[in-house]
This record gives sequence, structure tokens and C-alpha cells, in this order.
Amino acid sequence: MKKPKKKHSLSKLNRDTLNMVMLTANPVWRAFAKKPVSQTTRTSIGLAGRMALYALTNGGGQFEHFRELVVTAYASIVLAEQGYGNEMLGDFNQALDTILECRVRVLNGGCYSLSEQEGHMVNTLLELHEEQVQLAEEAELASAIVEGYRRAQESN
Repeated sequence: MKKPKKKHSLSKLNRDTLNMVMLTANPVWRAFAKKPVSQTTRTSIGLAGRMALYALTNGGGQFEHFRELVVTAYASIVLAEQGYGNEMLGDFNQALDTILECRVRVLNGGCYSLSEQEGHMVNTLLELHEEQVQLAEEAELASAIVEGYRRAQESN
């Protein structure tokens, strides 16, 4: 007779985040991750943000698109705090506030959408974040994304 599988109390997203936290804290991994972010990763990050922005500005926005932009905004803020665009920190926070206002509208019966002006502000955030990703090392980016997920979970 087989033992029943234990159900994890953590959601898949929380387990993935926990695994990333453990990985990025590992000093051996951090030593090997002191290299530039690969072109594939840079492209994936850029596309994820652009797809989320497109969905939110064209009427097809869902919570996953909103969450993608929130995590990106927080990761941008973390990278700025680490010195990658510290002078843009105010712009990152303003874009984050714009994205979070979208969530407030949803909680008041609206849908996940951004106005044209809000979309331009978020687009600027994505452009600046892509520049940060080009400059950061893999370990710094991974740590910023993990911290972005953590801050996003706290803000819900």
C-alpha cells in the first residue's frame, strides 16, 4: 500500500518563489551567476511585460497581467535601489501606483484595464526596466525578481 501524498499548503507560485529565494541565497549559485543576463532571458522579460501591458490597454486584461506588471515594477524599484537607475526611483514608484490603481478599480467593480495615459507611463517603466536588465548580473536580477514577488504578495 502506498503512502498518501502530502499536500503542500503553499500554492505553486509560493513554492516557486520559495525555491527562488533559497537558490538566490546560495553563495555558490551567486558566485556562478556573476555574469550578464542572457539575451533569451532579456527577451522573455521584455515580452512578458509587453504582453501584459497590451492586454491591460486593449480590454483583455486579467489578474495575471496585472500581477506581471506589479512584480516588474517592484523588481525595477529593487534594481534602482541597488544602483541601476536610482535617479528614476520616483518614476518607478509613480508607475507602480498607476498599476495598483488598476487593482482598486477592479475591487470596485471595474475591469483590469489601463487608460492610454496610464499605458504610456507603464510603457516607460518597461523600457527603463529593460535597460536595467541589460546592465544587471544574473544574480542581481534573480534577487530583484524574488524581492519583487515578495513585495507584490505583501501589497495584496
